[in-house]
Amino acid sequence: MFINSFLIGFGQGFQPVCGFNYGAGLFHRVREGFWFCVKTGAVFLFVCAVIGYIFSPEIVSWFRDDPHVIETGTRALRWQLITLPLGAWVILCNMMLQTIRKPVRAVTLSSARQGLFFIPFILILPHFLGLQGVEMCQAVSDLCSFLIAIPLTVPVLNEMKK
Repeated sequence: MFINSFLIGFGQGFQPVCGFNYGAGLFHRVREGFWFCVKTGAVFLFVCAVIGYIFSPEIVSWFRDDPHVIETGTRALRWQLITLPLGAWVILCNMMLQTIRKPVRAVTLSSARQGLFFIPFILILPHFLGLQGVEMCQAVSDLCSFLIAIPLTVPVLNEMKK
């Protein structure tokens, strides 16, 4: 979704601050900047998600005038919007891990959403849940990416407390 473009831009602004401070050993600044970006990004995405959830039928109708498509698209969009705020954590964790030279963690996290989780879920969920499995597939992938980002990032953040 194009809403994530804001977050990616925000994260790209964080990366030089993160890199300079990490390189200088000012880990408290890395942590402060990280948490500021995560909180700000999550609030922004939450507001966008609420607005998008409320106006989902109207948003989908911009692209198609078929009532069946609008109904299906609305459900799929709402599933996606439920997990949208989690993207702040995932994207900023990934950007921080890249910036502070944690390549294995960063690659694992960056491949999680669309590869590691989405591909298996899009092949499996529709068999059990039909169309609803397709509609919710990206949201489930996002949730799993969020969950895997926790053990990949929290130890690194804790390391920087020292």
